[in-house]
Amino acid sequence: MASGDPTLDRLVIWTRVTTTGAEPPPLSWTVATDPDLSDVVASGRATPEPDADGTVHADVDGLRPGTTYHYGFEALGERSPVARTRTLPPPDADHLRIAMVSCAKYAAGFFNAYGRIAERDDLDFVLHLGDYIYEVSNDPPATQTVGPDIGRPYVPANECVSLQDYRARYGHYHQDPDLMSMHHAHPVIGIVDDHEFADNVWREGSLEHRDERDGPWADRRAAAFRARWEWLPARRPDPADPERVWRSVALGDLAHLLLIDTRTRRDEPIDGPEQADPSRSQLGPDQRAWFLEQLAASTSAWRLIGNSSVMGHIWDERLPAETIPGLMKLEMTNESGTGPDPDQWDGYPAERDAILKAFGEAGDVVVLSGDVHIGLAMDLPRHRHDDRAVAVEFVTTSLTSQNVDDKMGWEPRTGSVPMERAWVDAVPYVKFADFDDHGYVIVDVTPERVRGEWWFVDAVREPTTGQHLGAAWEVRRGESRLVPGG
Repeated sequence: MASGDPTLDRLVIWTRVTTTGAEPPPLSWTVATDPDLSDVVASGRATPEPDADGTVHADVDGLRPGTTYHYGFEALGERSPVARTRTLPPPDADHLRIAMVSCAKYAAGFFNAYGRIAERDDLDFVLHLGDYIYEVSNDPPATQTVGPDIGRPYVPANECVSLQDYRARYGHYHQDPDLMSMHHAHPVIGIVDDHEFADNVWREGSLEHRDERDGPWADRRAAAFRARWEWLPARRPDPADPERVWRSVALGDLAHLLLIDTRTRRDEPIDGPEQADPSRSQLGPDQRAWFLEQLAASTSAWRLIGNSSVMGHIWDERLPAETIPGLMKLEMTNESGTGPDPDQWDGYPAERDAILKAFGEAGDVVVLSGDVHIGLAMDLPRHRHDDRAVAVEFVTTSLTSQNVDDKMGWEPRTGSVPMERAWVDAVPYVKFADFDDHGYVIVDVTPERVRGEWWFVDAVREPTTGQHLGAAWEVRRGESRLVPGG
């Protein structure tokens, strides 16, 4: 069970029916204002489609803005648990609070951060920035880090290639108790990163895909998209295009959320001076035109950008030598540590410059990013040596995926700390960096400021309930620069 893609008056509720029979049975669903499901506001019946892996999506309308609802399903005389969800705040709301997450590598750790998010009752929704699943096998190639065996192998054991594989992987993830708790507590709005498909995905392939071994890339890509739509509580932005995930979410006068896909429509990542070719795109022409139009037309107080790869300038000639080994381990520079990482926005500088220019013209932009497994708070100048920024960026660390201490094999908050401090001291627009912790970011929005809070769990290699506030930074309206959040 899960809910997602809320609007002012509707949201998607989702479940999956499993039976021993040949055909999945019809079910009924109920949405109410109370946990007992007695004050019913909407109800209906649905039959899982045989070709949708037993999944059911109900797009429930006629709801009130900014309202908490409870929902449940019933089939063959059995009732599901009752879950909680919420519609988006009304257009005149003066407060928005979300949790943003990224990079849930099942074999690398327990989803303790999902559990802590589930316990919160102060959120409007969870923003998932991608890598909801990892497609990798239990015996990954040398290009991927293998952590300690903590008793969480993948199902299926092989790398996901076929529709059956991706469906099984989503199904295995959905059995995790912390992930279930998060979905039972909050609606989710999400985009994609590479591991919903294959490592370092681009428009026509990926770093690890081989047609002669894995079959045609187009078939694998279509299978990955199909399984994602089946298994997540989401509606397609364009019903005619099953491979479009980019879209906007209107949050009234307070904010405008723009969700972009930086993976599946981009040109192939390349290293070297060819990166600067002005024709190279990470968004693709259709998405880029839409994105720039949305930025120019937005009249909300804030523009929030849901972005799965870091937009800020990571590569900088001022990078201290002691920081570069950590950034190399994170794949945030090129393989030799001598230039930008082709996989992030650093690898598409001309398009990024056009976007940063648009940010400056639009004003009051906060980029919300994931993917790199570490916590970051950065100002976004249009050019590295500019004194004035045009936007700011909050980067969430991973839920579980390996970061510097995991990859270096040292104790947390030891060898990584000098790397972080040297980077922040040497590069003026980098305000905060955490190379070791795992968790999530709370994004708190008011008309006057946007505040980011980096919440870190105590551990991921075992189930734990502890968490702590690691850092807080905020940007005030009209300033486009980060200040400590106190």
